[in-house]
Amino acid sequence: MMYKVVVFGYDFPHKKSEDFLHILKKYGIEVVGYLAAPSVKLHLPNKIYKRSISNPPIFHPKELCDLYDIPYFVVTHNSNESLTLIEKLNANLGIISGARILKENIINSFSHGIINLHPGKIPESSGLDSLYWSIQKRIPLYITTHFIDKRIDAGAIIKEKLVEINLNDRIEDIKYKCNLIENEELTFICDKYLKDNMIIPKIGLIENVTSNPPMNEDEQNKAISLFESWKNRFGK
Repeated sequence: MMYKVVVFGYDFPHKKSEDFLHILKKYGIEVVGYLAAPSVKLHLPNKIYKRSISNPPIFHPKELCDLYDIPYFVVTHNSNESLTLIEKLNANLGIISGARILKENIINSFSHGIINLHPGKIPESSGLDSLYWSIQKRIPLYITTHFIDKRIDAGAIIKEKLVEINLNDRIEDIKYKCNLIENEELTFICDKYLKDNMIIPKIGLIENVTSNPPMNEDEQNKAISLFESWKNRFGK
């Protein structure tokens, strides 16, 4: 058994895609293709908390794929063209560095599944606003590494990693920690399993999934107002 990986990403500079490509290259993982979804206008609630720690991408993913000799395809992820490419590339494992909801036929085209790293404990903090949902539901924050299935933020869990909260952390600090831990978790998967073509174990199945919707402004404000009490409960 040899892993042949397709990375799902975007056709524009994107930090998580850049980081994941570097990690996969470092561990010598055979990436047979990068499926770059074009930019689209999403009709989502405005983010009222926009501060973040500056950590911009350096490369356009096309430049990085050219550097690493990774075939690059601009393609809508949920398309017949993607299915044809996956078959042509003999890909058997997908890794999500950036994607919208993938359809069941795309998921089922990979014999070893598709791996996603979610910044929250699922199913409790599923969806785009996972940190805010963690705060609002008063639950600890995790990075959940899992195989996806046809449901949103569901499937078989590979690993859960608790995000350690410090009492002096700001929201942007915690978001930054999540990004770093996602990289650490992909590094673990590459080093422990992918580089030696070992079977990736599953430690549980995510059940009873009802995905959280994107938060509107009132919900975001409520989560932000609860941040200090949440941090005091789970912080050190």
